[in-house]
Amino acid sequence: TIQFVATLQAVAAELRKEEGYKIFVPQVKPLSPGEILGCTSPHMESDCLIYLGDGRFHLESAMIANPDLTAYRYDPYSKVFSEEFYDHTLMKKNRRNAIDNAVKADKWGLILGTLGRQGNPNILNHLKEKCEKKGKKIVTVLLSE
Repeated sequence: TIQFVATLQAVAAELRKEEGYKIFVPQVKPLSPGEILGCTSPHMESDCLIYLGDGRFHLESAMIANPDLTAYRYDPYSKVFSEEFYDHTLMKKNRRNAIDNAVKADKWGLILGTLGRQGNPNILNHLKEKCEKKGKKIVTVLLSE
């Protein structure tokens, strides 16, 4: 995450120089190299994925985007390095169930993120119109987090 980008660059440089590791720090523009968001994790061509940060939200995004990579996390607060796992089969099953339930529902909620540049009212209005044409009642929710 962004608060650890400088540390990530320093660690990557040290591992390249002192240990001879081949380190790849991915970038999805306009984000900084190594910065990931829940919706912008890049596909990586590497032997493994090492996440520097606390929590699992951004790490899970990277694991979803790279299901074949072994994932590790270093938490700089607890100083714990751990192997992390994500149940892709369960995620797909849960998403399929949610879609099946939504198809049967008469009322849908559309969520517009208001944090930073995340929300686009034009896209929201376009989706709302398409849903209403399909007979769905729409509740619009604005969320900052």
